[in-house]
Amino acid sequence: MLSKFSVKKPMTIMVAVITVIVLGIISFTKMQTDLLPSINLPYVAVITTYPGASPEKVEQGVTKPLEAGLATTSGVEEVTSISSENMSMVVLMFTESTNMDSAMIEMSGKVDQIKGRLDDAVGTPQMMKINPDLMPVMVAAVDVDGLSQEEVSQLVSEEVIPSFERLDGVAQVSSMGLVEKQLKVTLNQEKIDAINDTILRSVDSKLADTKKELDEGEAKLKDAKSQLESQNKTQTQKLLDAEEQLNEGRSQLNSGREQLNSALAQATDKRADLETQKQLADVAIQKLQEQGLEVPQELLDTQAQLAAGLEAADAGIVQIQQQLEELKSKESELNKGQTQLEQGKLALSQGIATAQAQLLVQEGKLAEGRAQFDQASEGAYEQANLSGQLTKDTIGQILSAQNFSMPAGNIVEDETAYAVKVGDLFENEEDLSSLVLFNLGLDELDTVTLADVADISFTDNSGETYAKINGNDGILLTFSKQSTASTVEVSDKLRGQMEKLEQEYEGMHLTALSDQGVYINIVVNSVMENLLWGGLLAILILLIFLRNVRPTIVIALSIPISLLFAIALMYFTGVTLNIISLAGLALGVGMLVDNSIVVIENIYRMRAQGLSAAKAAVRGAGQVAAAVTASTLTTVCVFLPIVFTEGLSRELFTDMGLTIAYSLVASLIVSLTLVPALSSWLLKKPEKKGHRLFDKFTAAYGKLLALALRRKSVVLILALVLLGVSIYGSVQMGTAFMPESDSNQIAVTMEMPKDSTTQETRDMADKVAGIVAELPGVDTVGAMEGGGLMSGSSSGGAISMYVILEEQRDQNSKAIAQNIIDATSELPCEITASGTGMDSMTEMMGGSGIQIDISGDDMDQLKAIAKDVAAMLSEVEGTQEISNGMEDAEMETRVSVDKNKAMEYGLTTAQVYQQLAAELVTETTATTVTLGGEDYPLIVADDPGAALTRETLGELTLSGTKDGEAVDVPLQDIAQITQAQGLTSINHENQTRLLSVTAAVDAQHNIGLVSRQVESKLADYEVPEGYEIVIAGETEMINDTLEQLVLMVVLAVVLIYLIMVAQFQSLLSPFIVMFTMPLAFTGGLLALWMCGMEISMISMLGFLVLAGIVVNNGIVFIDYVNQLRASGMERRDALVRAGQTRLRPILMTALTTILGLTTMAMGIGMGAEMIQPMAVVTIGGLSYATLLTLFVVPALYDIMQRRPVKNVQLEGEQVDQAL
Repeated sequence: MLSKFSVKKPMTIMVAVITVIVLGIISFTKMQTDLLPSINLPYVAVITTYPGASPEKVEQGVTKPLEAGLATTSGVEEVTSISSENMSMVVLMFTESTNMDSAMIEMSGKVDQIKGRLDDAVGTPQMMKINPDLMPVMVAAVDVDGLSQEEVSQLVSEEVIPSFERLDGVAQVSSMGLVEKQLKVTLNQEKIDAINDTILRSVDSKLADTKKELDEGEAKLKDAKSQLESQNKTQTQKLLDAEEQLNEGRSQLNSGREQLNSALAQATDKRADLETQKQLADVAIQKLQEQGLEVPQELLDTQAQLAAGLEAADAGIVQIQQQLEELKSKESELNKGQTQLEQGKLALSQGIATAQAQLLVQEGKLAEGRAQFDQASEGAYEQANLSGQLTKDTIGQILSAQNFSMPAGNIVEDETAYAVKVGDLFENEEDLSSLVLFNLGLDELDTVTLADVADISFTDNSGETYAKINGNDGILLTFSKQSTASTVEVSDKLRGQMEKLEQEYEGMHLTALSDQGVYINIVVNSVMENLLWGGLLAILILLIFLRNVRPTIVIALSIPISLLFAIALMYFTGVTLNIISLAGLALGVGMLVDNSIVVIENIYRMRAQGLSAAKAAVRGAGQVAAAVTASTLTTVCVFLPIVFTEGLSRELFTDMGLTIAYSLVASLIVSLTLVPALSSWLLKKPEKKGHRLFDKFTAAYGKLLALALRRKSVVLILALVLLGVSIYGSVQMGTAFMPESDSNQIAVTMEMPKDSTTQETRDMADKVAGIVAELPGVDTVGAMEGGGLMSGSSSGGAISMYVILEEQRDQNSKAIAQNIIDATSELPCEITASGTGMDSMTEMMGGSGIQIDISGDDMDQLKAIAKDVAAMLSEVEGTQEISNGMEDAEMETRVSVDKNKAMEYGLTTAQVYQQLAAELVTETTATTVTLGGEDYPLIVADDPGAALTRETLGELTLSGTKDGEAVDVPLQDIAQITQAQGLTSINHENQTRLLSVTAAVDAQHNIGLVSRQVESKLADYEVPEGYEIVIAGETEMINDTLEQLVLMVVLAVVLIYLIMVAQFQSLLSPFIVMFTMPLAFTGGLLALWMCGMEISMISMLGFLVLAGIVVNNGIVFIDYVNQLRASGMERRDALVRAGQTRLRPILMTALTTILGLTTMAMGIGMGAEMIQPMAVVTIGGLSYATLLTLFVVPALYDIMQRRPVKNVQLEGEQVDQAL
């Protein structure tokens, strides 16, 4: 038995106590201090760059492939993504049980596989675990008197930032507003045109001679063609004339032949007649002669005439025949002439053909020469135009290749190795200016250098940055800590380094615009002060009740010893000092003395009955040991269900559960060891002091309790009515994720109309900063151009300001934030200001305000639904700053490619995009040059005058092919160019497009109540098929956390019941005690309502703690009633006696816990508001439950425990069992 051991061996207890004190103090000095517990969220972000790509291109080309590939990673629960210009971010949420290291390895393999399928322009995806530790620990501003912005930038980048990066615990130092110099090579189109003119003149001169020879050849060919045609015409005419003569002669010959043949026929016929006549005459003469007759002379004359006629006829025939022969001879001559004529024709034809062929050959050669000349001329003119070759990419490649120096290897001679190094780096601007780009070999222009075509100059980004501190130009630095480092320690180191730098560099001013360490210290110190005051008030209550310093000292010593014991356990289990764990300690301060009060009160009572100090200590502690153990376990066990929760609830509640468990276990051990040991030493004399006032109060309570036992129905009905009222009130009560808390800093965002220029935005920012700086309570105002100071990023379109408040001020940060909004309300800009310390944490964990997520595939349909939802939100009272998710949409130029027309030129949509994207990139980083010991990025940029505009975009010529030949085609010939609104980003959830409608809730309304109205309106909205509307953001976090807490409370109730069953050895008796839980919840809800607070995660922690502590008094009460009844006392008498006997310890334990939380409930000190609801709930619930426990528990016991208590003897040992 611990009490007996401690009384017998007090030195051992003293050694143990000293050990605990030493370990506790050392642990406290070494413990890490943070605002909240270390939250390890199972999230991994995959960030991928895609330079020059629109959100749609990023979505299709990067986000979707990554989502599809990574969604199959083991343990993935949800995949969300954002596709914006130039960048994709895919966030994977894993289940609680996932081994994140294994998941990262698996993701790395999948990313490597996906990378090979992405466009070459896509950067390597970078994986990063998401953790609250990524939030900057501090944001500081730097300015130096007497130095220009450029000089300050150089000092900061070379000296200040490295000095901070060397500090232990600092992970990263980011800068905003640094003036960065760069060496810029800007192509000068006028210089290029001048070179083109020179080359063109040389080309023209060389081409002129060739053209002259071709022209002369063509002229000669033309003359030859003319001569040939003339000769052909003359010869042909001669042949035609000869042929005509031949034809005429042939015609005459044929005519003469016909005449001669006719004459010959006539002569032949005539000769035949003469021959016939002569023969007749000869026959007549012969007959006459034969007859002897004289031939008549006349007959002879006739014969002679006929003979002469025959001769004449023969002569005529011969003559005709001779003439015919002459005609044949002439015909032969004509035929010969005809043959000669035909031969002449053939010869002429062949000659002409040969001449024509020769001319054609010459003509072909001339045509080929002309074509070659034209082609050569075209090529020469193209080469003469260097604009196509002198692009930023070409120049960049040349510069990168020429700025080269690399070891090539070694040459070994005589066993000695000589290193061989190739190349030289640029050493000065002259090296760049004189760099030869082309060797043209022209008389007028031999080589073309970089200076001949471009302007080389140093530039900086001073016109692109904006960062001011109290109206002065400055540089902002954001500091991130390592995940294992203490925020406060890192903050202290940073502040120490800032002081050193200010001493080292005269005129340097380093101003902390945001410092988590200072805020944490303020909050933690505030809670520690409340803890200390609570302990002092608890001790004061003990002194009032006990009216004796000695027992009060015994109990008072149990507080620091138990705390140090708990702190040592916290240190060795890795629990940090944060607002949650300190709230547990603060809550524990009041409960730490509960066990000691019960023990010391029992020892005190027995000592008053006459027992010796030692016996009273042993018996008094032993008598209540089981009860205090059970009551301690009931409080501790309410946090055991944390193992069944997940997400943020588990991360946050674990520290509080462990802290309370450690402190209560420590208090239990102290109450059963140190308290008996000290009591046996300090309570040597019996105490017989009375407390008349309290005795009268006890007697009055006894009478009221007896009356209540006679009117049990009235007591129970009253309790049930109040329970019903509290439940109804809780339904009407608002909800919040985290209670609002004061802060020493305010975040302000200023947005101008979209058509505002950069200078107008900056001028307005200066004006706003000036107004804010004049407001009461404002100490420092820092401003920067971009997204936000806490994010450590910078993006255009907004001015972010951080306002540091004075330590001594009349208003809290929320009120001053409203003052800022009111003071700037008439300016033509939109101002938002947040003065709540937990806003940034709530925003990071899921967003603040109302958020409605609309998911589906078609963006136009999503926009239509978003407009409807936004309109509904505007009808809900309490909503403001409503966004339909499209306010950030900007005008964009859309190029819709006609695929059919594009294919006529051999172009696809992707090829059009590639050529267009290349033209839109106006500069590129070629290499890095070291000049004068300083490194400068070498930038190559196009001539600003040649940049594309929306008006000239359609005139952009693209390279294509048509009919196998390369051609240029204007973009407007194959595409339609329009202006339209486009989203700056596209969100996905589980690979489905998502559009979020958001709204802020004004200060006069509660987000929970407003969300209910929104849910009611959305319930009546008809959502198109395939689309889904979900309420997310802070409302979702509240609902999820409350679900987890309700689960914890239910499980805690079950565990508490089981512990009490073990304590009372009864299944019925625990129900009597457990009726105090709804009483406690009634009191807690009524307290929240009376204080005007809302149900939050922190207030629910109060209800969770109440579930464990309100039963303690009931356990002690019923345990003593059972003991009295077991000794033979009647039930109602036992109830009244137990009530009067346990009234003092019950009131003492309740009041010590209540007063221990009083300062916290009052919200004294910065940050105390965060845990104020928990204190209010605990005080209200415990006060109400304690009051009613004194009447309701006895009434219920009287109803439910009518059977007598039996005494069971086991081997001589009595065991009381409540049946």
